[in-house]
Amino acid sequence: MGKIREPALPEGLVDTTDFQKRFWAVQRISWIIFTLLLVACLLGLLGRGGAFSRQTLVLPEGSVDFPAISRWNAPEHMILNFGPSSEDRVFTVDAEFLQTFSIEGIDPPQKTTFARNGRIGYVFPADPAGPAQIVFRLQTELAGPRRATVGIGADTRTQSTFIFP
Repeated sequence: MGKIREPALPEGLVDTTDFQKRFWAVQRISWIIFTLLLVACLLGLLGRGGAFSRQTLVLPEGSVDFPAISRWNAPEHMILNFGPSSEDRVFTVDAEFLQTFSIEGIDPPQKTTFARNGRIGYVFPADPAGPAQIVFRLQTELAGPRRATVGIGADTRTQSTFIFP
């Protein structure tokens, strides 16, 4: 059996079968790329929202919820959750955190602030009756992978954030 011969095209028409096949291949590859980008956005892999856009550090005296993935020059927030305590609660950050994020506001505001051993501490009043939630309103400052050390009381952890340009 030989190759099936296609009928001749009428005069003046050009066979564009090869171009059409390449065009369809590029179109399908584009659909796949768009679908992958859409799934990445829905999962939070490209910025705010989604399951992977935030991290929570659990410490003995509370937890810190912060952005794992963000965008440069975008507003963000970090949420501190303290358990009940009869003593003032202290949250600390290092200089790298303040290079990555600027603190635009704290709700409710801190009782006092101090600097010690290259770290900034925020003191919040005690509340033995129940847990407390503090929201830091942040603004991203630098793009790229960023690491910083945060802590509640004497316990500290290093957290990482990726900020898209």
